[in-house]
Amino acid sequence: MIQEGILPARLTAGDHVVIVSPSSTIADRLEQAESARQNIESIFGLRLVYAANARGQHFYSSGTAQQRSDDIMSAFSDPDVRAVLFSTGGATAIDLVDRLDYATIAANPKIVAGLSDSSTLLNAVTARTGVVTYHGFEMFDYADGDLPYASQSMREILFDRWSGSYAPNQNWRDLHGDATTYREWRTIKEGKAQGFAIGGNSEAFMQLAGTSYAPNVSDAILFLETYRLQKRHIQALLVQLKLRGIFESIRGLVVGYCLGSDEPGGGNDRDIAEIAREVSDGYDFPIMQIGEIGHQVENLILPLGIEIELNATLKTLRLPNPAVR
Repeated sequence: MIQEGILPARLTAGDHVVIVSPSSTIADRLEQAESARQNIESIFGLRLVYAANARGQHFYSSGTAQQRSDDIMSAFSDPDVRAVLFSTGGATAIDLVDRLDYATIAANPKIVAGLSDSSTLLNAVTARTGVVTYHGFEMFDYADGDLPYASQSMREILFDRWSGSYAPNQNWRDLHGDATTYREWRTIKEGKAQGFAIGGNSEAFMQLAGTSYAPNVSDAILFLETYRLQKRHIQALLVQLKLRGIFESIRGLVVGYCLGSDEPGGGNDRDIAEIAREVSDGYDFPIMQIGEIGHQVENLILPLGIEIELNATLKTLRLPNPAVR
């Protein structure tokens, strides 16, 4: 039986939302950041403000580990704040997982959304508190204006208490025009499964694996996208999952958009589907590829820690219940 996670309250127009930079500095992109902030305010009718250190810089991060964790906890301690949006990814969100006050987060559940390295924190928060978090928000994608597919998914999941079957983006593209062979949702291994959604960026997920901040993989559907990994590295990643025993526990696997994996050279002409089938040989969980999960694409909003239904045979992904209250 799937146990429901703790649902934050839905967003409404006029809500106070805090932008936190939990990883990389955005000090070198402040004009872009401000354009994105204003566009998001206009599209969704929210009041977006920056956390104290969101535009700061400490070497390659937006602040020290303590400053960045303080920004998150300040937002959770403020009763006027309805959501925390992570501005961008990077490599240092892992600094914060052992600095957060998870009891306070559990007592004050709010929408927390991000992408890339931010999925380190999304998975840790859900694992430690049971609070559902939301993968798929990237602030800088909005710097040039609206993104119809991504905005619709944000509105449906976070505002409208939507449930139902996700739809592919009929105008799917790599937003920066990188070379790719990806075209559409596809079956890699047939079958259907029901389980908790976990995962996000592959490197972020593997940073947590084996720690007390990792999500429970039992009865889970694992979603993984990769950032500029060659096919040989994606193969090694999948083998790591198998060797760690994760394939023994999950109910399904979704491969997201693997940005840069089709660049010439390095054996990148090998199909990801072939790699996934080879490494998962002997396991019967379904596998599907969905390109609306990852970098440089319009993302669907994927709630982590809540029930999701995957049918790789029919190429469907369904959220059976609303992901906010």
